[in-house]
Amino acid sequence: MQIRLLIRVCGVGALVFAAVICSAASASLTAGPAPVVTATLTNHGPAIVGPRMWRPGAARIAVVSHRPDQELVLLHFRPGYSYPRFLADGKRVQGHDAAARAALRRVFAKTVFDGGVNLFTGESATFTVDVRPGTYYLGEMTTRPQLTPIRVAGARAVAGPASAVSITERDSGYRISGSTLPASGTIAIRNAGSRPHRLNLIPVKTGTTRAQLGAYIRKHGASDNAPPPPFALQGAQIGTADLSAHGRMQLTYNLPAGKYALIDFDRDITTGRPQALEGMYAIATLR
Repeated sequence: MQIRLLIRVCGVGALVFAAVICSAASASLTAGPAPVVTATLTNHGPAIVGPRMWRPGAARIAVVSHRPDQELVLLHFRPGYSYPRFLADGKRVQGHDAAARAALRRVFAKTVFDGGVNLFTGESATFTVDVRPGTYYLGEMTTRPQLTPIRVAGARAVAGPASAVSITERDSGYRISGSTLPASGTIAIRNAGSRPHRLNLIPVKTGTTRAQLGAYIRKHGASDNAPPPPFALQGAQIGTADLSAHGRMQLTYNLPAGKYALIDFDRDITTGRPQALEGMYAIATLR
């Protein structure tokens, strides 16, 4: 992310919370009815092309990665919380004491994660978020994140793309509308839980069941360092960045048809317990 610090609580329990360099640019509000921004994830950070002034409504961010396991996210702050305070809390989080834990809780309480994507080398996807007047930050979540400030103002733009399938994230699992997900298309994602959630679409062998996935997760404590399960498949995968409680986004992607595991690799900010151990996993068919 540019101009920001980054927090990412992952399956291994790794917390990435780093200060960043701001890269700002200006553009006219007459840049079009709905902003379309492209971001390329490179060794030198995200190369963001498009207006930095958006109109309220659907904002589409098309992302391609030239590096493995890279993430682009859009966020904004709640009233009373600012970027300087965000940076200050980011420095405090580097510690391992009560002050660090309090800073982390404050960041997640005061920051709204509007969504984003997680990609591997050569992969691409588009995420769409409904933005309101104010200041947002768009950037990459790495140990050296970069964040670009985005100003939203003016008349409301057009709505986002239509999606026939939706996934609802709850604190205890995923609910998928319909019997399948599109292998190529757009899905709507809604967080109906009380804390941030994400999802990863990971290919698995035909016939894999949710019970098998759950047994594997419980056996290895939802650790990223666990050996691959016997039902794992090599292939393209995609994920979303954190989506705050009550948040909504759309994800447009293209994946091979087949079976996929849906997993939330986050940890609960208060308890440190992996969200997957709370039931945040599922098996879905992409067609």
